[in-house]
Amino acid sequence: MFSRFATTLATIVAAVVLATPLAARELTISASLPQVHFWVGEHMDPFADAVEAATDLEFSRFYAGELVQVGRELDALKGGTIDVAAPLLAPYHEGRFALSDVTQLPTFDTNAVMITRAFQKLLDSTVTLGDDKTFYQYEIADKGIVAWPLGATSAYAISTTGKELQAPADLQGMPLRAGSALHTVVLGQLGATPVTMPASQAYEALSRGTVEGLVLSVGDWKSYSFQDLLKFTITGVSLGHWESYLATSDEVWKRLSEDERAAFDRAARDIAMKNAEVIDRQDTEVREASEKAGSKFVSVDELSPEMREHIAKASANTWIQWVEQTEKLGHPARATARLWAELVRAEGGKLPDGVTEYLAR
Repeated sequence: MFSRFATTLATIVAAVVLATPLAARELTISASLPQVHFWVGEHMDPFADAVEAATDLEFSRFYAGELVQVGRELDALKGGTIDVAAPLLAPYHEGRFALSDVTQLPTFDTNAVMITRAFQKLLDSTVTLGDDKTFYQYEIADKGIVAWPLGATSAYAISTTGKELQAPADLQGMPLRAGSALHTVVLGQLGATPVTMPASQAYEALSRGTVEGLVLSVGDWKSYSFQDLLKFTITGVSLGHWESYLATSDEVWKRLSEDERAAFDRAARDIAMKNAEVIDRQDTEVREASEKAGSKFVSVDELSPEMREHIAKASANTWIQWVEQTEKLGHPARATARLWAELVRAEGGKLPDGVTEYLAR
């Protein structure tokens, strides 16, 4: 009697299990930026949508730092507070992603799509840089995370609240917002006074005159409502492109099935390139709207020979200073810069005069 009851109960339980769909597994994905930012609404959300469509995974989404603030993403991943950081803003993790700033080195005639392709190739590269490690092993794997590029920003440019930069003397001592350590280097080389702060804090600083301008991509103005504040911009030279990561922890990655990992990888690579295309379009749209509203955009080629030479020299010296100071900290910066230069040139970008010769030494 008991045996028959147990058998019947087991049959009923098995039938219920088979008839009930498996509950989707939930992952927490977090952005420290607002949803209007192109790395959130045009990257985090499309990535999460793509993975959800291809797997049984579901994402619990958090925006605008409501769960994790800027610069705390790595600790949140490793501590288990979140499962996916979208984005992990590497430049705000001071000293922890020493080589990732390489994308912020000045270039000419580059855009978001070109830099995103080059950065993905840098992460995929099998070239060893130091300690017999590739860029990915040195910069990503050693930190206990798995990561992919975002869509790179468009070219970072110097913009001011009104002062037109016609000669090197116009930059001397000028307080300009810098968003990373490398921005402080290039601004210092130009003779300006860098004031480091996140872009989210720059609106008030610009409004009060604490800074007279900033280094930022034009497309990024939309995220912070800078269009009404910035009136003069030098174009044609990129003071670098900001790149960062979509990342998850090794612990979460190991819990995913092979199919789920494949879905993550496909979505991350695909969305990064689509994101870069959106960013380039947004850069053009914001510029056109700002020009109609009275903002002035001047190509570096239209500046005086003295100003062009000043910018070119500062750009080349930024590569040299970054390589040498990063090497002194024990990181393989020269090998990284050499590989990055090759990847940028392969995409059609140009380097400041003298950089190729310096890296060949």
